[in-house]
Amino acid sequence: MRVFLGVPGGPEWIESARRLSRDLQSRLPKASWTRPESWHLTVRFLGEIPEDSANRFAELLDPAASVLAPGELRAAGPALFPSLPRLRTIGVAFDREASEALLGGVARAAEAAARAIGCEPETRPFRPHVTLARVRTPWPRSAAEDAANAIREWPLPAWRVGSLVLYRSRLDPAGAVHALLHEWRAAAEVRA
Repeated sequence: MRVFLGVPGGPEWIESARRLSRDLQSRLPKASWTRPESWHLTVRFLGEIPEDSANRFAELLDPAASVLAPGELRAAGPALFPSLPRLRTIGVAFDREASEALLGGVARAAEAAARAIGCEPETRPFRPHVTLARVRTPWPRSAAEDAANAIREWPLPAWRVGSLVLYRSRLDPAGAVHALLHEWRAAAEVRA
């Protein structure tokens, strides 16, 4: 099964980004737009793995995931991959320092657990983002710049980190469908 570890989004962020996505779709060239119900921050993509490997991954990750602190991440403008001239993915990026502080430890634990179950090492740096669209045919540079500016200027609320989810992902012609395999709730903040 196709599996990944992610952080689900909250309703306020999803609704605001839904309006942004509709705005972009209305004025930009054709793209494959992702569905709001699939929006998440990927911590570690595991790929196609057997169910017992997914269960083992969850066991190995449990110590780090069980102490995840709740928090918020602020949008940090557009996430354009691989780069503006060769645009293939359009999304929203999040503040790197805050992402590292809040999710860096669990990302490193997820990498170690993934390697322990036989997954290939992740070579790209941890850069949380939400994918809004995939560009299948090249866009004019002006359209990509328009998308980047719109994302930069949109007043997105904070992304609330309240849980980690191990998802099973099924690819469907209408878009990916995610099902929860395991969830870890953020640890309650200790009050003095």
